[in-house]
Amino acid sequence: MPSPLRGAPGRRELLRWPVLTDLDGSEVALHAHVVTGTEDGPTLTLLSGVHGNEWFSHGVLRAVLEGVDPAGLRGTLVVVPAANPYALRTASRYSVDIQQVGFVNMNKAILRDTASITGRTGQVLVEQVVRRSTHLLDFHPGPWGSTWGVVLYDATGPLSAGCRELAVAFGMPYIQGEDAASAYPNSVFDAASAAGVPAVGIEVGGLGFGARHEEEWLARNVEGVRRVMGHLGMIDEPAEPRPVTEVEIAWDLRPAHGGMLVPEITAERLLTATTEGELLGRLLSPVELTVLEEYRSPGDGVLLSVPRTHPVHPHNFGFVIGRPREDA
Repeated sequence: MPSPLRGAPGRRELLRWPVLTDLDGSEVALHAHVVTGTEDGPTLTLLSGVHGNEWFSHGVLRAVLEGVDPAGLRGTLVVVPAANPYALRTASRYSVDIQQVGFVNMNKAILRDTASITGRTGQVLVEQVVRRSTHLLDFHPGPWGSTWGVVLYDATGPLSAGCRELAVAFGMPYIQGEDAASAYPNSVFDAASAAGVPAVGIEVGGLGFGARHEEEWLARNVEGVRRVMGHLGMIDEPAEPRPVTEVEIAWDLRPAHGGMLVPEITAERLLTATTEGELLGRLLSPVELTVLEEYRSPGDGVLLSVPRTHPVHPHNFGFVIGRPREDA
């Protein structure tokens, strides 16, 4: 069992683990902010940037760090703002390891890939951070133009009860249980499960929707982290339980073509009900200026993800509609 990730009691530290040196002499390294309390307790890790285009959570983690006092903390808070620094270089979802193995998704390579820059970074992340944590929150907000509002957890593995507790404690109205081993193989979820670390995926917020919405989503995330810390006994902030609904994805409406995605609904509709036949948006040809696709809700449900107007490639995110799980 690896030793817990801790620093000097009552202090903040920035740890750094080199991964490799690139062709131009620059170094790829992982960094973690470690805030160690004055009393023993859990080691809670917050991960951001497994996908390099999901950088909304950088602001969340910065605000969390600013609000934590080591003198009043039990245990250790670990914050990794850029879990995939090579992807962050280009603000891309995947790392561009073209000369080695092509485009690499860290969340599908973390336990199996030993050749790519992404895989080697993931190995350091698992060895130095994931295995030395007791609990983990993995942030995956929407990339620019897309916003989400759900918390994911592993509903079938040996740690499912602890994962669900974390998801509920975060305080969002909708949580989504998955068979993580089959839905997210070789992911951070997979690595955490193998290490015996309860983990959840936080998919709350997105970019490109204006200050009012983004500040509200940032505040919800920060509040959620502090609710989890209170739940774990790391801080003296007991959080009142909130009603939660277990949902599953009923329809994931993605563009079949590239074009300009133009929603009929706005960001205010996130986590609100939609009914069968409601017009959600259209895809316009940027060249011919004609309608290529129309998106209507295939049934009744709740909007778990909505976009803003922006150009998309085929199969980019569109509209995600959930419904309550019948077996929940």
